[in-house]
Amino acid sequence: MNQAIALARGKWVAFFDHDDILEPDALFHIAKLLQMHPDADLMYSDEDKLADDGFEAPVFKPDWSPDFFLSCNYLGHLTAVRREVLEQTGGFRSQFDSAQDYDLFFRVIEQTDRIHHIPRVLYHWRRSESSSAISVRQKPGQLEASRLAIEDHLRRSGEPAHVAVDWRTHAFCIRRDLLETRKISVIVPNCYDPESLERCIESLTSKTSYPNYEIVIVQTDGKSTGAPSYFSRFPHRLLHFSGGANDSAGKNYAVNQTGSPWLLLLDDAMEVIDPGWLTIMAEHIQRPEVGAVGARLLSPSGTVEHAGIVVGVNAIAQPAFRGFPAEHPGANRQLRVTRNCTAVSSACMLTRREILQQVGGFDESLSSALADVDLCLKIRRAGYRIVYTPFAKLFWHDTHPDEIDMTGEAVMHQRWAGVLQSDPYYNPNLSRERADFSLGK
Repeated sequence: MNQAIALARGKWVAFFDHDDILEPDALFHIAKLLQMHPDADLMYSDEDKLADDGFEAPVFKPDWSPDFFLSCNYLGHLTAVRREVLEQTGGFRSQFDSAQDYDLFFRVIEQTDRIHHIPRVLYHWRRSESSSAISVRQKPGQLEASRLAIEDHLRRSGEPAHVAVDWRTHAFCIRRDLLETRKISVIVPNCYDPESLERCIESLTSKTSYPNYEIVIVQTDGKSTGAPSYFSRFPHRLLHFSGGANDSAGKNYAVNQTGSPWLLLLDDAMEVIDPGWLTIMAEHIQRPEVGAVGARLLSPSGTVEHAGIVVGVNAIAQPAFRGFPAEHPGANRQLRVTRNCTAVSSACMLTRREILQQVGGFDESLSSALADVDLCLKIRRAGYRIVYTPFAKLFWHDTHPDEIDMTGEAVMHQRWAGVLQSDPYYNPNLSRERADFSLGK
């Protein structure tokens, strides 16, 4: 491969396996993208598999998602790199054979963020008895080489972390070292049901291993008759908020009444499952480039309630994979791997105080669900990433129905018209009626 790169004279180099098939217009679409983005350095397309009876298993990818790429090499085929950038990386390295492209792309993205996606199937990956197109287990060394490539990238990036294979998905789980356990204010608004609140707080205090947090309960007029009496025996803060128009006003009020550098918004109907959930979320919010983190929220019956939010589906937005079995991999494993998304729910959202202050907090003129989306869009506009992690899991009991806010929807369409037309983490070939990553009409 390196000898071939040395012989190449084109400004771009594309990679193509000897037994696969390109669409006839594949190179045209590379040239077309360069007309729109002449400064691009790396591009990739959608793909499918070529079996004995024809094409199958199409993979419709998101636009550039750095956290998804750390979970697996979703770029796959067809990929093309500017030759100048490729030469600066030093080319392929033999110690990463079987995952040599993954290692190469890590060194490319360390040099550039000019990465573009062609949302069209241009590459047909042939299934054969020895090919990992059937199963990655066909090449058992590939997972280990991939893991080492991730570790090498994190080391060069100055991020101490442990990388493990998730053997159920054959993707990777990255646990970063938590450099500082900064104080987190866990803000629990509204308290619809004292019994739900008691279960939420009891699970928080008994199951959360993160050592440095406070619980702040916000009661809004008309929402609750009072906190359970047992709170008088525990060191939890109880705020009374009067005159707020909606949940968003109560959340903003609570943020202003606290001083912790990190803030977790949490619905009172949540129940903690695993002790490490808050630590896992904190590992991401400590990263300067991350603005908000969401968890995998499950119903007690074992289905998904929230796994990130897709915008531009079902009018404004819809939770990804809602109703899927809790341990379903989802399309291209996206339900069970860490990835970037456009928004997450404030039913369980971790962020940093300075980010909320920078973007102006929640818009109090919008209903809760719309305000969540609006907040995340403001965070992304400010240059931060939104991260969904499936490794922080909570049960969400008795979810409250989404409010119908026609005025708010009109505001969102006006404010975010361009963004709602195209969620970068949801392929344009997918359904716009439901966020289940099924093929659109």
